[in-house]
Amino acid sequence: MSAISTPRTRVVLPFAIVGAFALALLLLLALYGPRVSLERSMTAGLLIACMVIFSVGGVLFTGRAFWRWPTSDTQRYLRLERGFVMSAVVVTCLGLALLHALLHDAGDSVFALLGLVTYLIGAVVVLVAETAALSGSAWANTQIILYVVLAFLGQAAFGAALLRTGLLPAWVGWATVLWNAGWLALLSILRPRDIYYPALHHVAPLVIGIALLTL
Repeated sequence: MSAISTPRTRVVLPFAIVGAFALALLLLLALYGPRVSLERSMTAGLLIACMVIFSVGGVLFTGRAFWRWPTSDTQRYLRLERGFVMSAVVVTCLGLALLHALLHDAGDSVFALLGLVTYLIGAVVVLVAETAALSGSAWANTQIILYVVLAFLGQAAFGAALLRTGLLPAWVGWATVLWNAGWLALLSILRPRDIYYPALHHVAPLVIGIALLTL
């Protein structure tokens, strides 16, 4: 058996990747944060941080569901894993709230507000479902599907707001719209009963956050 496949390596490597991701975020903020306004920098930081936080939960989920880590079958581990996943949703809400303010100042009074309200409703739905599941209730698949639909639609609306205002280059707005609309359509067709892939909801915020700092 090669060294890369040893249990110890399988445990350490994912956390090393997450650590490198967090270090890259700090470096990005250090390099570009002072060059933009405080509001823009804070918005970017939150939108990027949501993916960093989710990545920790994603690694813990992978360790439990696929790599079968010895400690992953405990309730404490599950709460830690889902805690990171839920925290990422909360941070996304904060980042989108600040992004709404930036877009409003840039001239949009419709799409960003619509996107924020839609995503916030979805966030409440998924947080209730996740919390209930941790408390021992049955997995609320209907609520989860509702969250997925609302999250995709809400972020697509932010993409439309970016296109309308020109706050960022047009490709960022188009990428946001197409990413969210495309995945919603694809998952609805191919996996209508299993469409909960939380990582998909943090990609567009990550791209927007990086663009706010660098473009």
